[in-house]
Amino acid sequence: MSPSPGSFSLAYLDAWTPGDRETLFAAVDDSDYSLADWVEALGAFEAWLEERGEARRPWREIVGYIHCCTLMASPGVDLGNLKVIVFKALTEFGFEFIGESQS
Repeated sequence: MSPSPGSFSLAYLDAWTPGDRETLFAAVDDSDYSLADWVEALGAFEAWLEERGEARRPWREIVGYIHCCTLMASPGVDLGNLKVIVFKALTEFGFEFIGESQS
């Protein structure tokens, strides 16, 4: 199943490896954000990658990046919109990963 540009749905997880799905669900459980928040953030990440013409989708690294974004909120402060936090982080810091061929 291929998502429309910049979108992400739970059905898209069918293409992920079991380990990638496990990583995602563990990260969601470890965060203060809902699965729906994560799906929106994954959609923002997907759109960002598409805008750059990047075809690779290193899901575990993407989940790790979003997980780091969940830690950006200060304790005791209302949670920000995760999709917005992820988009701002991508815009400011970008996203690079080491592919299997480079390790």
